[in-house]
Amino acid sequence: MLRFVVTAWFVVLTLSGAAVQAEPVHHEYLGLEVTGNLELVPERTLESHGAVLIVHGTLAHHQMELITALQAGLKQRGVNSLAVTLSLGLNARRGMFDCKLEHDHRHADASDEIVAWVEWLQQKGAARVSVLGHSRGAAQAALALVERPDLGVARLVLAAPLMTSQVDIADRYARDTSQPLRPLLDKAHTLVEAGDGDTLIDVPAFLYCRPAKVTAAAFYDYYAPDPQQDALTLLQGIGVPSLIIVAGGDKIAPGVGETASMLLGRDKLPKTVSIAKIDDADHFFRDFYGDDLAGKVAAFVAEP
Repeated sequence: MLRFVVTAWFVVLTLSGAAVQAEPVHHEYLGLEVTGNLELVPERTLESHGAVLIVHGTLAHHQMELITALQAGLKQRGVNSLAVTLSLGLNARRGMFDCKLEHDHRHADASDEIVAWVEWLQQKGAARVSVLGHSRGAAQAALALVERPDLGVARLVLAAPLMTSQVDIADRYARDTSQPLRPLLDKAHTLVEAGDGDTLIDVPAFLYCRPAKVTAAAFYDYYAPDPQQDALTLLQGIGVPSLIIVAGGDKIAPGVGETASMLLGRDKLPKTVSIAKIDDADHFFRDFYGDDLAGKVAAFVAEP
């Protein structure tokens, strides 16, 4: 996969005494403006204490409740953080992806974008950068580290990570739409193989959008069998100390804790991987479970 370099950036920070107030962060990526929110702890700088880069889940954004609560919790615990919104091919994207728009993005696109944000922090002098991904963002963060083992990331946190199988994907699609996935996937694959992957097709659902208009290539990318979308598979190729945080009441990505424990027991995951569980938390760590999440993340990224 091609690597792209950030071509321009700027940060606006407002100083109030010794405290640094959070302000939007922007930079240019592949001709698009991409945005984030940098939270610096008073009297702690990127140069001295580094930061955690936070990546959201499917079609989401950095101002969703989970992310803002996590940034606040990390700040209370003395941890700087940068939460970002993945572009998904759109300029200055904000909020949830608008389902009325056409979809032409790929799961793996995010890995280059995550690399660019890590490098942005490093260019700003960050002494240490850890990466946290939630849900699909966990798989995308892991993919970035698989593709760029030289990136110099200190820690990786996978919060309620995406774990996929083709059977689960097909079953969920049929359950959600009352239509089988296979004919749509075959149609998309035929178009891609014929060099017509940019052709738009109407589908009953695409990710969280129902109905949706999506390119054949994008539909096939997200729904065809692909180990790049399985965070636990990707972890097998990562040497960075990594923490899987399991949401005990997760109904969106169930079974992550059991599968991860099994893989660790069979030496299928590196010894650098550890698992923490937050009992009863849902997939988005709502309510006080968000504070538990922030505590586990802060403790882990502070380890030498």
